[in-house]
This record gives sequence, C-alpha cells and structure tokens, in this order.
Amino acid sequence: MDREAEMTEWSDDRLDEFKERVNDGFAEVDKRFDQVDKRFEKMDEKFQQVDERFNRMDQKIDAGFARLDGKIDALGERFDGLGERFDAFYRVLVQGTVAVVVGVLGLLGVLIGLVGFQG
Repeated sequence: MDREAEMTEWSDDRLDEFKERVNDGFAEVDKRFDQVDKRFEKMDEKFQQVDERFNRMDQKIDAGFARLDGKIDALGERFDGLGERFDAFYRVLVQGTVAVVVGVLGLLGVLIGLVGFQG
C-alpha cells in the first residue's frame, strides 16, 4: 500500500522530470525517424538508378527486336523470290517434259512408219 501511495503522489518536480524524460525519448525517436527517412531517400535514389537501367535495357531490347524484325522481313522477301524461282523452274521442267514426250511420240511415229514401209 505504501508503494501505491508513493506512485499516486506526483510533485511538480517529478512531473517536470517525467515530462523532460518523455520529451527526450520523443526527441530520440524523432532522430531515429530522421535516420530512417535518410535511408529511404538513399533507397529511392538507388531505385531511380535501377529504373534508369531497366529503361536503358528496354531500349536496347526494343532496338534488337527491331533489327531482328528487319532481318526476318528481308529473309521473307528472299523466300518470296525463291518461290518465284521454283515456279519458273517447274514451268521449264513441265515444258521440257512435254517436249521430250512429243519427241518420243514423233520418233515412235517415224519408226512405225519405217517399219510399215518395209513390210
């Protein structure tokens, strides 16, 4: 009970001392928050640098894909030309085959004619 009595009696000096200790504690907390704020500012700067690096990488990647797209387009044009060449080759092959068949048939006709005259 004596302790309760002591605890409930606050003199002006004790209140002033308590107030000063609380203020000192909050001042210390404020200093720590200032340090935390400075750390966050440094982290913000680092994140800004990382963002800039990512932006540069995005630009490099975009440029690389643009070059790749150009090469693929050029390759597609070459394949288009190659298709036209195959069409021309097929046309010549068909014409040559027709010419050989007509020649063989003509030769066969001549041979039949010669055999027919001799008999």
